[in-house]
Amino acid sequence: MSMRVSWARWYWIVIFTTCTARTASDWLDCAHIVTCRCKWSSGKKTATCASSDLRRPPSLSSDIQVLDLHDNPLRNLPQEVFSNIGLLNLQRINLRATKLRSIHADAFLELRILIEVDLADNDLAILPRNIFRGNERLRQVVLSNNPLTVLFTNQFPPLPHLRMLMLDGCRLRQIQTNALRNLKSLETIDLRRNQLTFLQLATFQPVSLPALKTMFLSGNPWRCDCRLREFKDWFLDSTLGTEELVCVEPSSQSGNKWRNVPSDIMACPPEIKSSTLVVRAEVGLAASFGCWVHGIPKPSVTWLLDGVEIHNSTIDCDIEETDTIIEENDETLDRVAGSARWVNITLLNVTSNAAGEWTCIANSVAGEARAVISLVLPRSQTATARTAPGIPQLLGVVFGALGALATLGFIAAIACWHLRKRTVPSSRSFMDQEKRLIDASVVISCDRSIADMASPCDFELTERSLSVDDHPRGCSFDPVHITIEGTPGAFPPPPAEFAVPVPYGNIFISVQVSGRSEPAKYPDLLSGGTTLPRRSRTCCTAPAYDNMGPRVTATGSSTWSLPGASTDAAEQTETPVLTLPPPPPEFVSL
Repeated sequence: MSMRVSWARWYWIVIFTTCTARTASDWLDCAHIVTCRCKWSSGKKTATCASSDLRRPPSLSSDIQVLDLHDNPLRNLPQEVFSNIGLLNLQRINLRATKLRSIHADAFLELRILIEVDLADNDLAILPRNIFRGNERLRQVVLSNNPLTVLFTNQFPPLPHLRMLMLDGCRLRQIQTNALRNLKSLETIDLRRNQLTFLQLATFQPVSLPALKTMFLSGNPWRCDCRLREFKDWFLDSTLGTEELVCVEPSSQSGNKWRNVPSDIMACPPEIKSSTLVVRAEVGLAASFGCWVHGIPKPSVTWLLDGVEIHNSTIDCDIEETDTIIEENDETLDRVAGSARWVNITLLNVTSNAAGEWTCIANSVAGEARAVISLVLPRSQTATARTAPGIPQLLGVVFGALGALATLGFIAAIACWHLRKRTVPSSRSFMDQEKRLIDASVVISCDRSIADMASPCDFELTERSLSVDDHPRGCSFDPVHITIEGTPGAFPPPPAEFAVPVPYGNIFISVQVSGRSEPAKYPDLLSGGTTLPRRSRTCCTAPAYDNMGPRVTATGSSTWSLPGASTDAAEQTETPVLTLPPPPPEFVSL
């Protein structure tokens, strides 16, 4: 019975030992990855996969403590890339020369015992903030030879055990003041061979990095001016480094060692900016403007008005200075805290003498700077007072109105005269038969001479006989009246061409129809008729006779007689004719 118990015990011991040995050797099995070798190295379970043309970290045993992936074209590290493949026990990761261009901020998340990361010789231009969040045991970070240009505020999360930060061979131009303030245990920082021209003392002083022991700063183009002065003095007084640092700029200090450059000549030329370019003020009110001044040593500030220096005694104003806090942004990172201030001027009572160009001048041993502000006043406007019009003005208005009315009346009279004046129609030639029927005699006043009869206003029509044996007849004072007689009845309507006013008509013919019908004595006027031109004796009065145009009797015959003459007088066969000179050309030629 005891023998059976002994064999059973040994059986379980062999089985347990075999299983334990098999489990312990699993991390050494890298056969599924030809280019990786798993081995013990410095007491650590190490997987070496260098130069294996890997595009991503391989899936290995979770017991691996050291992973060497250098010289693989990884190019990027996605989120939780290591924890997703079970490599939660990694302590060291070598990613040197893996052509990394981007890293996710949580690429190393959940690697809680990670103590060393080597990211040197990659293409990282930007390092994500809080990239090592959750890696509280991290002791060393190597970022050498990456094209990093700026370390931003809070670039790293709290890493209480980080001792060494390697940033040599990068392209750093700027390290913001609070970029390293979460690295309270940092002892060594390597900043060699970057593009740094200055460093701010607040970034490295004991308040920010209390454990700092060593700094490497050589190989940077240091500019020995006011921005570097405080850090230079502090660094040379410390035991952080033994390197000989050399100035590159300005040209007056190029090649000089830091310890050979006096601090009092490390100055910055004044810089000045105006609060505004134009100030619009009102007379009698207050106005305020100013300029922002920066420079080390502290520059003096002077105000000029149109080239003349201003003092409180020359103009009613107050000048005050206020120090400003330089915040970390793209414009003020290269300025020293406490070196900037506002210089404001307040005009208590603006007058016309204050208008012009105000110049703010900042002057120091390092140089001079100016800013110009124009003070503009509104243009003066003159108001015209309105007064009630007096009696002379009223009389002037009245007489002016009367004069205007008189002028308008005169113009109206001239227009009336021109409207009453008719143009003479063109001459008309009569046939022989019509000439035998109508003839006209001109009768003038007996008290006028023959020469006066040439005037158109002195001609009147008279009736005369068409007989060959006609003799002259004496002057007649009665106006000529031509009568066309026909059969009794209604007056026939005038022809259509005479139904409207015509532009001529200075001959006035009164027409009446009688009941006599003697075609032999009163020959037919055919179907036509005519008027002879006659000028009216007045301009704006109605003509003495009425121009009714030609008239034809119902039987087609017409008679001519003088007004007021009896029937017997109308039957006379002889009519004396007065021999006159030819009428003016505006009369009708029969």
